[in-house]
Amino acid sequence: MKKQGVVRIGFATLTEVVVVMLSVVCTCGASTSGNLHPLILVPGNGGNQLEAKLSREYKPSSFICESWYPLGKKNQGWFRLWFDSSVILAPFTQCFAQRMTLHYHPQLDDYFNTPGVFTRVPHFGSIDSLLYLNPRLK
Repeated sequence: MKKQGVVRIGFATLTEVVVVMLSVVCTCGASTSGNLHPLILVPGNGGNQLEAKLSREYKPSSFICESWYPLGKKNQGWFRLWFDSSVILAPFTQCFAQRMTLHYHPQLDDYFNTPGVFTRVPHFGSIDSLLYLNPRLK
């Protein structure tokens, strides 16, 4: 006996559908009244993504941080920094904190990353980074 396919809709997909439906409703209502208003999506802390890349300037504080370099690196050495589930494990929490630390320069009144740590936001300006909390678990 053949089983019929089961359609699974994840939370992210359901959220996308709701956002699109709200966008259509807002757009239709705005176009009839002549007033257009932007729709601004602000994700929670868990929904954001941040990638990092380490250079030779990076000086790890311990042997664990020196040897721990995520296996799921992307092109040119970029890897997932936030939110990577391995940071929950006690030995890696210190490494995570060191790589996420922002340093303040009072004369410039500016913040900068830990030396040797470069960061970027994947898909900045689009909703692609909001689709999955962990893209490896699509």
